[in-house]
Amino acid sequence: MAKRRMSEKKRRMYRRRRIAAALLAVLFLLVCAGLVWGVGAGIRALRGGSGAQGASTSAQQQTPKTKSKDKDKQKKDQKKDSGKKRSSGAPDCGKGDLALELAAPDPSTGVGGSIDFTATIRHKGTGSCLVDGSDGGRVLIITSGQETIWRSDACPVGARTLLMATGDKDVQTITWNADSSQDSCLPDDQLPRVNAGSYQAKLVLKANPRVVSQPVPVMVQ
Repeated sequence: MAKRRMSEKKRRMYRRRRIAAALLAVLFLLVCAGLVWGVGAGIRALRGGSGAQGASTSAQQQTPKTKSKDKDKQKKDQKKDSGKKRSSGAPDCGKGDLALELAAPDPSTGVGGSIDFTATIRHKGTGSCLVDGSDGGRVLIITSGQETIWRSDACPVGARTLLMATGDKDVQTITWNADSSQDSCLPDDQLPRVNAGSYQAKLVLKANPRVVSQPVPVMVQ
C-alpha cells in the first residue's frame, strides 16, 4: 500500500512544534541551572556570615588574652633589665669609693672677674661604681665664713653618669664668675657681683655630702 504524502502545511506545523518543544526544553534547563546557582550562593553566603561572626567572636575572646600576654612580657623584660643592673656590679659609689680634689691654678681675680677651678673625681675603691659627674652631682661651693655665696647646682643641671673603676679619674673645669647665687635660677650676667675679699671653695658629692674635697682659698681684689 502506498504511503500517504503529508501536506506542506502539516510539515510546517510539526516543525514549529518541534522548535517550540526544543525552546521549552532549553528554557527549563536554564531555569533549573538558575535555581541551583541561587541555592548554592545562599548556602555560601550563610557559611561566610557564620565564619565572619566566628572570626569576630574569636578575635574578641583573644584580645584580652593577647593584652595580658603583652603585659606579662613587659613585666618579664623589666625584671630582666633590673636583674642585669643588679648583676652588672655597678652600684652607686659610696664614701669609700671616691675622692674629690679641687685646685685653682690662678686663685685670685678682680671684682667682676672669674676664677677657673679644676675639679677631679678619683676612684680609690676596689669595685666599679656609678657617680654623677655633672656640676649638679659633684658641686662646687663658694663660702665666706659660714655663708654660702655660690653653688654650681643653683640652676638645674643634666646628669652626667660615670662608670668608674679602680684608678679612674674624671677631670673637669668649673668657672666661678665671682658672683652670688640667688634663691631662683638666674643667668650669670644677672647675678650680683661679690665684693672684694677672701673666699673659700670646696667640692661636695651631692649624693653623699661626706665625700668632700680639701678647701681651696681664693681672693677677689
